[in-house]
Amino acid sequence: MKKLHWSLLKRLYKFRSRFDVYGRLDRKWLLDNRNWIDQQLIIRRPYEVEQITRCRQLIREHQLQCFFDIGANFGLYSVLLSDEAELSQLHAFEPLPRNAHQLGANLYLNNLDGRVKLYNMALGDRNGNLDLFVDPHSTGVSTLLPNELHRRQEAYQASLQVEARIFDDLFSFSGIRALVKMDVEGAELMVLAGMQQFLKSNQAVLQVETTQQTLDQVDAFMLQAGYRSIGKLGADSYYGNV
Repeated sequence: MKKLHWSLLKRLYKFRSRFDVYGRLDRKWLLDNRNWIDQQLIIRRPYEVEQITRCRQLIREHQLQCFFDIGANFGLYSVLLSDEAELSQLHAFEPLPRNAHQLGANLYLNNLDGRVKLYNMALGDRNGNLDLFVDPHSTGVSTLLPNELHRRQEAYQASLQVEARIFDDLFSFSGIRALVKMDVEGAELMVLAGMQQFLKSNQAVLQVETTQQTLDQVDAFMLQAGYRSIGKLGADSYYGNV
């Protein structure tokens, strides 16, 4: 019955304007009723509720100061976690221009454009331009990995070049306490390879969405970097050195 309920709601909202502003989760959101992730908020279907709650617990338990939202999409995490008083800095990275513009709108709607710094770029293991492969039906599954095309050839029908930077070239923090949320659709190792100095020089907790292909490699990388596993929620793995 629940699936039927959500399905009917999605069909109902598709009769509205494609883009509209909605009040959800005590925030204002510019959402696209044709995009899968946006639809979850529009129809009030629980989406990553446990992960957001876990992030709040980690921020408070470990007195974390900075939040890095890597693969921010339209800003669910950055917008919701912006009210955590312990966080003095929030940085959101989103390479797909459409998502970045939507994220910027959501920051503006909630008076957060001065609270969260937005970067319309990818993070990786080298500086330069990279091809981003895009599923036109779901902006949440864009990937930097060409081999993903072989797995879901029909989904990734478009691509564009995006700027990519090495995390350690952008930030030289030392001695801070940080939360890193990473959702980069299979490119986890590329991003982690570019932030090795940061991981070494700071105390951090990471929430990393992994795939079946990358989980073991991410586990090994984090162990080598001095981080222990501190749990899992669905596809998200948690690591920390705090």
